[in-house]
Amino acid sequence: MFTLEEREFKYISNEVYQFARINLTQKKKFLIVSRLSKRIRALKLNGFPQYVEFLKNNDPERTEFQRMVDALSTNYSLFFREEHHFEYLVESILPQYGSDRLNIWSAAASNGQEIYSILITLLEYKKQSGSMLSYKLFASDISSDALRYAASGIYPQRDIEKIPHALLSTYFLKGRDSSKDMVKIRNDLIRQVRFFRLNLSDEKYRIPIMDIIFLRNVIIYFDKSTKIELISRLYDYLTPEGYLFLGHSESLSGISDQFIQVGRTIYRRRD
Repeated sequence: MFTLEEREFKYISNEVYQFARINLTQKKKFLIVSRLSKRIRALKLNGFPQYVEFLKNNDPERTEFQRMVDALSTNYSLFFREEHHFEYLVESILPQYGSDRLNIWSAAASNGQEIYSILITLLEYKKQSGSMLSYKLFASDISSDALRYAASGIYPQRDIEKIPHALLSTYFLKGRDSSKDMVKIRNDLIRQVRFFRLNLSDEKYRIPIMDIIFLRNVIIYFDKSTKIELISRLYDYLTPEGYLFLGHSESLSGISDQFIQVGRTIYRRRD
């Protein structure tokens, strides 16, 4: 493993902050070393000084820069993570919309478990309630690698261990032979999701107005000024009284008064 000196740390952390507003503090040094050492070896460089020089002078298309951001992005999720969110969606939100069309956005989609959990929840709700609800699903991430993973819909068996068998047999296909330890979301379901790369720190997003935004376990990586700026921007991309879901350790307290808390880490736009 390579040594990360202060000069290279400051360059990398500053560049990532300027691009994605991800706040890489001193506590993240080990993460940077462990994630980027693989890139240094792949490029056959001898350490972080050479890697920084490569980023500065040999990366005109910013290809390696994007790979660096991909490597430093935390792409971890689970199917039906924070189950109470999906219960609230079924019990308190979906019945409000009747046969209307919903726009739902997973704004940090990671490897796709979240958006597929939302889709399965919608399909189960329609089946059990007889609702004519329609929807459009959007899933974005700053990591191109994560989006490719998500759009493939292929997951190891360990990722679906807690999903009820009835849902597995309905919405997943089991792998065979060399892929016997893998499962795949049905292709007709994958086609219902629009995957696209998006940097949440951009001033404008090329997306429609949303009814529901999932932004879970994201703002913990931002400093306070970035949180305030982002939440204010998301307010503008929500319909009146639209919903915003945050992660289990996140809160809008001291960040925004534009939302009313209606559940555990669940907020409704104030109008």
